[in-house]
Amino acid sequence: MNKCLIITSHVDAIEKLAINSADYDCVICADGGLLVANKLKITPDLLIGDYDSMAMPENTDLIKLPMEKNMTDSEAAIDLAVSKGYDDITVLGGLGGRFDHTMGNIGMLAKYSGSNTGLTFVDGCNRVFMLEPGTYEIPKSGHRYLGLIAYGGTVTSLTIKGVKYPLVNHLLTDDTTLGVSNEILSDSAHLNFRKGRLLVILSSDVDNHSR
Repeated sequence: MNKCLIITSHVDAIEKLAINSADYDCVICADGGLLVANKLKITPDLLIGDYDSMAMPENTDLIKLPMEKNMTDSEAAIDLAVSKGYDDITVLGGLGGRFDHTMGNIGMLAKYSGSNTGLTFVDGCNRVFMLEPGTYEIPKSGHRYLGLIAYGGTVTSLTIKGVKYPLVNHLLTDDTTLGVSNEILSDSAHLNFRKGRLLVILSSDVDNHSR
């Protein structure tokens, strides 16, 4: 797989992160994500944005977007990565801060759900991705909690094992908090479901996060 790291301008609990840019084939900074990259001592390969949150950098590998457009800089960065053939994309940030941006980024997970592109949002407390029907093993990845949210409708025949609160053939609706704050008991959990889209959130409290 071709791996790409996208760095956004808002990353919660950045001090909890340990990112090795050598693990990625390409690093793209979306707008003010360049300032975050500088803090993490990461040199990006590409820059994209309208630069409304920072001065436009002097860089030849820069795509300048108009201030008025029909997408966020984060979406533009994700689309750019996909257009360049990257099929394993990690977005650093994009969770927390302005809630409309957060919800828009959840929409990005839905946009590429079911495609050949694996998309994950990560910050210092959370790892968020979306699953289509199937059978999966979910590594704990150093997080305390596991949240399962039905996205855009119901998730049918949901079974999850290896967790504090298991489910068997459960109908998970999108109007409940039932799937929130579960816990993986060992290294990973096992789940499967037949229909729907499942938003998976691995998380830890801000002041109690180990990776």
